[in-house]
Amino acid sequence: MDLVSKLAPALVGKGKPPIEPDEVWALGNPEARSRLLNGEKRTLVDSFDPDEPDSHNDETLTFGSETGFRGAPEGTSPQIDITGGMGAGGLSIVSEGVPGHKGMTFAAEAVSDYWRLPPAVYTSLGLHPQDTVFIPVQGDSMYPTLEEGDVVVVDTRHRWPSPDGIYAILDEIGGLVVKRLEVAQENGENVIRIISDNTRHRIKEKRPDDVFIVGRVLRRFGVIK
Repeated sequence: MDLVSKLAPALVGKGKPPIEPDEVWALGNPEARSRLLNGEKRTLVDSFDPDEPDSHNDETLTFGSETGFRGAPEGTSPQIDITGGMGAGGLSIVSEGVPGHKGMTFAAEAVSDYWRLPPAVYTSLGLHPQDTVFIPVQGDSMYPTLEEGDVVVVDTRHRWPSPDGIYAILDEIGGLVVKRLEVAQENGENVIRIISDNTRHRIKEKRPDDVFIVGRVLRRFGVIK
């Protein structure tokens, strides 16, 4: 096929009648050659439709930091692997999206599984599957609001802590954590208070530029007590 791709520019349009592109490509495609011999014609538009899925099964689509959401089951949302998927540099994000409009895309190695919710549930939350991420809760910092083992539903389009509430953020070393955020004024400037509902953990304050918000927590899956 590499040889055919080199020959095509030199041959197409030459001769009488002019050589057509699909006649050249038939040199490297036995199936196409058979169709031509039987009098069938296939246009270039018919032979390549970017909206159609690839006919081959490339398993590498689901791995690697540049794959993003490719390879994800249709209509699903990723669950982040908050332990094995972090790596030395923290959570790997392929695309930060457009705050307020388009959610984040995470590297495949950061994804442990996928959730598929009924479309009506996404609609009730005002979400699309590709803008949603599921994050398991670890530790006791948000107890009793959230407990270890809970899974929270996060809207990755919501990147500014307004209104005050619970958000997923990156900590100082790039790890993914869930905290309560409040915007306050200090010396005439906005600061974000990072709060753990468990009072044993201290409150932190940071400038907005120093807080990387992954998204707002909208719901949780957990045990009813």
